[in-house]
Amino acid sequence: MIHKVLVIGATGMLGKPVTEELHHAGFEVRVLVRDIEKARRILPSDIELFRGELQDEQAIRNAITGMDAVYLNLSVAPTEKRNDFHTEKDGLRKVIIAARQEGIQRIAYLSSLVQEHATDWWVFDIKRDAIRQLKESRIPITIFYPSNFMETIPGQFRAGRRLLLAGNPQHDLWWIAAHDYGKQVAKSLQIDEGNHHYVIQGPEAVAQERALEIFVRNYQKESLTITKVPMWVLKFAGLFSRQANYGANIIDSINHYPETFRAEESWKRLGKPATRLEDFARSLSAE
Repeated sequence: MIHKVLVIGATGMLGKPVTEELHHAGFEVRVLVRDIEKARRILPSDIELFRGELQDEQAIRNAITGMDAVYLNLSVAPTEKRNDFHTEKDGLRKVIIAARQEGIQRIAYLSSLVQEHATDWWVFDIKRDAIRQLKESRIPITIFYPSNFMETIPGQFRAGRRLLLAGNPQHDLWWIAAHDYGKQVAKSLQIDEGNHHYVIQGPEAVAQERALEIFVRNYQKESLTITKVPMWVLKFAGLFSRQANYGANIIDSINHYPETFRAEESWKRLGKPATRLEDFARSLSAE
């Protein structure tokens, strides 16, 4: 049985809600973070905090000792270069080694659906390599492949009082709220045996432009507008900015990935997400 979970990547947009849901579900939660003070401000007070980075093998070992499972919320930062140290590749390798040595019962990992998109972008190569590493680790694994998170609307889509709609999105997305996903992560750690792969999708499919319209209509803190940005503008900016190039690649992939509903088994085992886009926007308005 899994009682103690180490979370790596606990303080970000997606890591924080998952950490909170694991704590709420009754797990004893420990986090490995670079910024202890930030973690202390935003996470429940009885979560155990360890300071460290994934370049530091001893820090990983210290944090993982005594745990039953590890949950990984890793990513390639927009400013990183191909040959940099990547937590989702090089850091993951160090975590797997420590997990084997410490007898970890399960590694759970947040991947993405869009990494399936047919592209030679090196960031997706890293995500695919992470899946390969986990499959070859000889440790029971749970991998989550989510659609778009609702949190990206006020986070990554927003610029001041505008929500930016880039390019020409081709397909509907099954938007998922991070707290609903966190509940599914907690459930999986309670019931899973062997290896599991879950497609994570929300309760309804909504096109990007309509999703932004729903958010604007239901967000009451301030008035927001939607601005359309041609894809060529982002790609041109990407010639001069690593961050803009990252954004152009991820947006272009999301816009063209033909997402279909594939979460039947995930809902059956882990529960159906309940939060809709209007609920999410209203919840932010109430904060």
